[in-house]
Amino acid sequence: MRYLLSIGSNAPGCRQFMQKAMQWLAENFTDIESSGIYSSPALNGVTADYLNLVALGNSELSPTDLTAATKAFERRLGRTPESKMRGEIEIDIDIIAAGQTILRPAEYTRSYFLRGLSLLSELHK
Repeated sequence: MRYLLSIGSNAPGCRQFMQKAMQWLAENFTDIESSGIYSSPALNGVTADYLNLVALGNSELSPTDLTAATKAFERRLGRTPESKMRGEIEIDIDIIAAGQTILRPAEYTRSYFLRGLSLLSELHK
């Protein structure tokens, strides 16, 4: 199945977290396309800016199994409820779409995601 993912980090060391996420993508997906890493302000206007990327790739996993794998990876990189409460996100991986089905319509319309989607679509021109 083809998946559209949004990945972000704003914790100290966010560049390293994003590099690890890109490695994870390469190990878990085929035919990966990426927007590349870009910066965006936090939605709440208070916490640190984010590094983001939007990726498109194929996986044999079902959406449920892929969600479990993304959450396990987030925990492995140190994401906890406490870090989220502090506003420091080591890594956040959201499955925005699976095939033609948008799973997270609110995220699909957010400016940080649309910017990455635009960068990704530039690759096809």
